[in-house]
Amino acid sequence: MTLTKKSLCKWAESVRISITEGQKKIILKRFGTEPEPYEWSEQDIFTQLQNFFSCGEFVKIIKTNREQELILSDEIF
Repeated sequence: MTLTKKSLCKWAESVRISITEGQKKIILKRFGTEPEPYEWSEQDIFTQLQNFFSCGEFVKIIKTNREQELILSDEIF
């Protein structure tokens, strides 16, 4: 799934969050295309958006040598 400006605005309205044009650009740059060879799920996107608006960061999944997933923050400001 990829995020469009329309779906982003609809989500923001449903959770009553005001989004600036700068925030829209950052979010759409990250979720407007699929991260090859993976794809975003709806839950991935909206969990990341909730985190972004609560603390100003996205959550980034990184694979270790053992193929375990670690969650690290990816600052954007």
